[in-house]
Amino acid sequence: EIHMTTQTLLTEWLETYEKEHVKLRTYSRYQGLITAHINPTLGKQNIEDLSRRDIQEFLSQQKAEGNIRSGGGKLSATSANLMLTVLNLAFEYACDMELLQQNPCERIRRSREESKKIEAFTKDEQRKIENAIMGSDDTRLLGILLCLYTGVRIGELLGLEWADVDLQRGFICINKTVYRDKDERGEWQLIVDKPKTISSDRIIPLPTYITQMLIGRKKTAKSDYVIENNKGERMSIRSYQYIFEKLTERAGVRKLNFHALRHTFATRAIECGMDIKTLSEIMGHKNASITLNRYAHSMMDTKIEMMQKLPKNF
Repeated sequence: EIHMTTQTLLTEWLETYEKEHVKLRTYSRYQGLITAHINPTLGKQNIEDLSRRDIQEFLSQQKAEGNIRSGGGKLSATSANLMLTVLNLAFEYACDMELLQQNPCERIRRSREESKKIEAFTKDEQRKIENAIMGSDDTRLLGILLCLYTGVRIGELLGLEWADVDLQRGFICINKTVYRDKDERGEWQLIVDKPKTISSDRIIPLPTYITQMLIGRKKTAKSDYVIENNKGERMSIRSYQYIFEKLTERAGVRKLNFHALRHTFATRAIECGMDIKTLSEIMGHKNASITLNRYAHSMMDTKIEMMQKLPKNF
């Protein structure tokens, strides 16, 4: 008879096994969920005694009132599903280590996640944004153009160094990303890590006019970073988002979040007839079906156009 609490199991699984297999960001996300949500309810229970029903109840209760930020409001399906993932992985580990006969998470159904609405700027809004960039002498704004014409994520943009840019051939290599997180001492800092997924490691050919602008920019660069602040330091995500927000105000367009630039790139690419396989590789998606599902609504106009081209044979 093994007496081990869920808390002990989760710590052992996360620290000795999972930590070296996942990105730092994933590790801290798991750690946060365990500390804030899982341990307070299930932590003291013996792993032998946890039934499938206990876990189901825990997840239902979390979804109903697990939102700590809103003081006990509803929690998103995405967060609840991530807790199930953590528990499932930890109990899977317990079975592999022969601490348990059976994983109590088996056959528990995941919640349906609401698909996020994809918002992109219209052609008219994009023109206004680009005019505002061209009319400004703030070199940091070049990054926003880069996002509009390559679809890179904000962390990938701020991670970009001149060594990753081939100005001769007009390519950029995306091989790292930056984000804010707490270090060992709990201090906030910028962390440079591998890109989001394996397929996010990619080479993007640039339109000639973007390459030309980068060539001009490099002449006055103070540092290794393609996007740098006035002191020649790497910019933080927060401050870059703020610059973007101010730019949209000046341009007089809708307030959309920074990620809308990525969606705008994809939408324009589809509109000008780029095929989905090519687009999916430039975006760094794992496969083309992700791209298809995400931009199905943008595809509709293209579909209508193509359907009208079918020859009449009767």
